[in-house]
Amino acid sequence: MDIRARLRRARNRFDLPLLGRIAQSALAAGAAWEIALQIPGHGQPFFAPIAAVIALGADRGRRGRQAIEMMLGVALGILIGAALVEVGGAGAWQLIVGTAVALVVATAAGAPPVIRNQAAASTILVVALHRTGQNLAVQRLVDALIGGFIAIVLARFLFPIDPLDLVRDEARELRKRLAAALDETAEAVERADRAAARSALRAIDDLDTRRLEDALALAREITRTAPRRRPLRRRLEALGESWLELDGSVSDAHAIATGALRILDEESPRTAAPAIRAAADAVRAIEPDEARAAGDKARTAAARLRESMSSLGAEVVAHGVTAVAEHALRAAAAREEDRRLAAEARNQNRSPRVLKARWRRAKPVE
Repeated sequence: MDIRARLRRARNRFDLPLLGRIAQSALAAGAAWEIALQIPGHGQPFFAPIAAVIALGADRGRRGRQAIEMMLGVALGILIGAALVEVGGAGAWQLIVGTAVALVVATAAGAPPVIRNQAAASTILVVALHRTGQNLAVQRLVDALIGGFIAIVLARFLFPIDPLDLVRDEARELRKRLAAALDETAEAVERADRAAARSALRAIDDLDTRRLEDALALAREITRTAPRRRPLRRRLEALGESWLELDGSVSDAHAIATGALRILDEESPRTAAPAIRAAADAVRAIEPDEARAAGDKARTAAARLRESMSSLGAEVVAHGVTAVAEHALRAAAAREEDRRLAAEARNQNRSPRVLKARWRRAKPVE
């Protein structure tokens, strides 16, 4: 691979949101260092910028939570380390005991990995760097609080992630893969290809709806904890209905693929292909009008399949296609409700009362 190709691949790894998060981490590191330096007798506050960067290095939507978990882990580790050196001093066996105690206590409490790791690391630092008369434990705790506080301010108050985009990204990927698997099923039925039909069924089985569920749960947490995102709670619940309908479509697509395997043993398996393709189109549709049209088309195709074939396999496929169509229709209604709420919010922001309040806040004090 030439240098240009490598540079192109490296450039493609960066987008505006990623560059924004990098800038926030750099800003947080500098701010944490400067703030910690203002504390008299604090020495070299190296952990304050480290704590800020660790907290802001979490996955999308989890930065505020990771900052809190980091601070809890540091506090636990400092408590254990300080108690240990007070009783037994510093040494190899104290490191062994302290690390073990920190991990056991954090694990017993059901703490996530960040808390466990930070508790163990803080215990090690307190024990290993212990010097009589120094307040290393207090300094590290203060650094963790400063870095974590700055991370929370950036992640939850100044630059909180859009919870709707967080779930949209997962839903978009799930919809794409599900529609492709249904298209593959229809093509297998048209060719009477049993191996391809089994491959399509495996592709549907491999779809992980838990990622969408986790993203929706995380988005709800963001609307609860990030003040700037609280107005999106009603929209999130409306769109949550459409995303749950997509989750239900995965189960019905499994029924379609299972029924398709049965149809391959019958005389005219190609008859089922249009209905399966109509289900794929219903999954793929996003715009409310488009989704309604695709849902109606899928229901009509399922009815035609029942009329032309009376076997168990045909009934299973028709039932699955009809269910996918119903999911698409309900999702369209949910998206329309989201648009109504979005328009309502825009109108409220443009109302004379809101504009007057904004003008008063922006007006300089005379």
